[in-house]
Amino acid sequence: MSNALSALWLLSVLCLTGCSEPLEDLNVVSGDSGPERSTALQIAVFESGLRPRYGVKGVPAETWSLADRMRHYQVPGVSVAVAIDGELAWAKGYGTAEVGGDRSVDTATLFQAASLSKPVASLTALKLVEGGQLALDEPISSYLTSWEIPQTEHGWETEVTARQLMSHRAGTTVHGFVGYRPDGRVPTVVQILDGVPLAETPPVIVNQRPGASYRYSGGGFTILQLAIEDVTGARFADVAAREVLGPAGMERSHFEFSSGDANFAVGHVGSQSRPIEGSGLIYPQLAAAGLWTTPSELVRLGMMVASARNEGDRFLDRDLARQIVPMSLDDPGLGFGLNNDGDGLAFVHSGHNPGYSARWITYADGRASVAVLTNSDTGGDLVREIFSALGYLYGWRQDGFIERATVELSTEWVDGIVGSYSFSPDDENPVATISVEDGVLWIEGEIVARTPFYPASRTNFFVTRGLNFAIETDSVGNPVALDVEGEFQLLKID
Repeated sequence: MSNALSALWLLSVLCLTGCSEPLEDLNVVSGDSGPERSTALQIAVFESGLRPRYGVKGVPAETWSLADRMRHYQVPGVSVAVAIDGELAWAKGYGTAEVGGDRSVDTATLFQAASLSKPVASLTALKLVEGGQLALDEPISSYLTSWEIPQTEHGWETEVTARQLMSHRAGTTVHGFVGYRPDGRVPTVVQILDGVPLAETPPVIVNQRPGASYRYSGGGFTILQLAIEDVTGARFADVAAREVLGPAGMERSHFEFSSGDANFAVGHVGSQSRPIEGSGLIYPQLAAAGLWTTPSELVRLGMMVASARNEGDRFLDRDLARQIVPMSLDDPGLGFGLNNDGDGLAFVHSGHNPGYSARWITYADGRASVAVLTNSDTGGDLVREIFSALGYLYGWRQDGFIERATVELSTEWVDGIVGSYSFSPDDENPVATISVEDGVLWIEGEIVARTPFYPASRTNFFVTRGLNFAIETDSVGNPVALDVEGEFQLLKID
């Protein structure tokens, strides 16, 4: 697995946070000219007001139009949906389903949602818990009949539970998956779990004590997928449709790669956004990465989860809804990540498959849910700018624009952190390089294009696109590593 793919997979689950100020002076949110005019104005302000995730205090924030930023990042198509107080406020598609094509993206266009699949898989598992077919805290091995978790010297495989798999605390390996071409041979789920030929990832094993700590694992969700199939005797795609997608009214959404539906967005890869031959990659790891959906249906589901958690309804038992989205940040969510930027708990997830980038946030109190899907793996930065603009517009702190102060650093300390950083000292090509020019720090590499590297403190740094970094030191204070968003660490190699 390349360093670039490792970094992209890790970045796909980062829960970026921030704060914002509402545009009260523009009377956007609470205009008195009628709901249709107010909504049209909101959309217009959004479309002309994209901005970076972070601003620098004392430096005017740059703003751009959505059309300009789509061209800048070479993202052919984008779809956005905003729900407020339990109802869809607006949704809109932009651009084309394929670069150079004439199929416009509309609100019904299907996108591959990548890791946004995991919360839907978790809801599917919870519906089986509700029906008595699965238990959250029993060993998952007791439900597996077609495969066994490989034994290790520690014997931890017998301790893994569904709750741990859904909260990324099972100690399972394999962070993410790269997918398979539809015109090639596609491995079975068991072959993927075993890491045998046809599979492009190592075996999924348990090499960390279950429950001990968080470690993101698409491999863990693939185990969950197989357990769901084994206990129901049905395909995961069918179980998810029966238990979640159908009851939630998600008529467009499915876990089938080829549905015979012509209104789908082709995936695009690389810095030049080249269309994927065959339209997209196949993911047998459906629970981890295989959902096709629309933003409108995602925010509908987000509102239903919030409603079940707060009031209880027929969609999901309230106690179970409070398992997937707990009442406190002290407890892990199931499938979702949890954030609180000072204006309330939100459950969130990002997604990145080759060809697609996505993000979905929902406030736990039900005030809002927002989903953005793009058909390019260059869309991650654009997604952040869209959320920053929407947060600024509506006054949401979660993912909204924030200005941050910077500090002065000594020349000696700057000289110490300048250099190359990678996953291993043996890597020939660094993942990130920090340099200084005319007194300004810069960072560039596989995880971020060349950009100023702003110091928030002596050891904490940020870039305006929305990533946070920390310099790690040895026992005598020398810089030895670069922590990225608290999710992974790059070693200083020169």
